[in-house]
Amino acid sequence: MKLVVTIDVEEEGLFNGTYASDSVTASNVAGLERLDSMFRGLGIRPTLLVSYQAAEDPAHRDLIAELSGKWDGEIGAHLHHWNTPPIVPLPQPDPVPSELIPEEILAAKLDNLLGRLREMGGNPVSFRMGRFNLGPKMLGIISGHGISVDSSVAPMRSYYGGPAHLSAPTDPYFPDPENPCKPGESKILEVPLTIVPILPKLGKFLAGLEAAAYLPRKATSWFAMNMGSLPAQPFLTGLRRLKAAVKLHRLRGGRVVTLFFHSSELVRGFSPQNKTEADVDGFLLRLERFLSWLVMEMHAESQTLAGFAKGFREEISGPA
Repeated sequence: MKLVVTIDVEEEGLFNGTYASDSVTASNVAGLERLDSMFRGLGIRPTLLVSYQAAEDPAHRDLIAELSGKWDGEIGAHLHHWNTPPIVPLPQPDPVPSELIPEEILAAKLDNLLGRLREMGGNPVSFRMGRFNLGPKMLGIISGHGISVDSSVAPMRSYYGGPAHLSAPTDPYFPDPENPCKPGESKILEVPLTIVPILPKLGKFLAGLEAAAYLPRKATSWFAMNMGSLPAQPFLTGLRRLKAAVKLHRLRGGRVVTLFFHSSELVRGFSPQNKTEADVDGFLLRLERFLSWLVMEMHAESQTLAGFAKGFREEISGPA
C-alpha cells in the first residue's frame, strides 16, 4: 500500500467564511516547520498544494521551497478561484462555483497561480481545486495546463457549488470528462481522499435518494459524513477510526491511502478544530501516531502525488 500525504498550504480566514481578495495573510505557513522532525524521521514525502496567496510573499515561497526540498517532496497547485487574480465581480456569493465562472477567467487564474509556483523553481503537475470544486469545466482547463494528477474528490461528501462526491470511487481512477466523480477516459489521474463508506455501495444509495428527492442534500450529506463513512483524515477523527478506515480500505483492495490537512491547522486559532496551542499539539501527536502506524505497521510507502501517478501509470501500461 502507498501513502500520499497532501497539505493545502493556504491563507487564513477561510474557516470563518472570509473570501477576501485583498488584505489576506498567510502567516500560518511558518507552522509547516513543526512537521520537519516528524516527516524526516518517518520518511514522509509530502505534496504541498500551494495557493496563490501563500505563494505571493517571497518569504513564504522560500520557506515552502526549502521544506519541500528537505523532505524530498513536491510542490503542486491549489487554486482558490475566489481570490486568485484576475478578480472579476460576479453576481453569485463567494466562493462562486467554478462551473459558473467563464472558462477564460478560470484559465487566467490558473495561469497566474502556476506562474507564481514556477517562480519557486518547479513545474507543478499536481492539482487540487479550492473547496473541492472540480467540475467538468475545470477538469478540461487543467488538462491543457500540464497537470497530470488531481486530488479534488472527497468520497462520501457534498460541497456547495460542486459535484456531489457521495458515490465517487475511493481509489485512483481516470475520471469522466463530464463528471469528475465517475470513472471515464480523461488523461488526468484522480487520486481521491481516502474516505471509506461503511458499506461498499452506500454512497450510490444515498446519491440515488438525493437524486430522487426522497432526502434533501443536507440530510444525505450529514448522514454520509457522520454515520456512513470512515475518514482516514487526521484532522477529522481520532486514531481508532483512522486505523479502521485504512484497514477497511485495504480489505476492499485499496492501493493508496491519501490524506490531507491544511497548513492553518498547524497554528492555533486558524481552524475550528485547533483553537488553542493544546489543540495543535494534540493534532500533531495524532498525526505522528497515525503516520508511524502506517509506515511501521502497515508498511505503507510514502510517495508524492506525481510520484504515485507515475508508478500507477507504469503499473497499468508498463514502463515508458
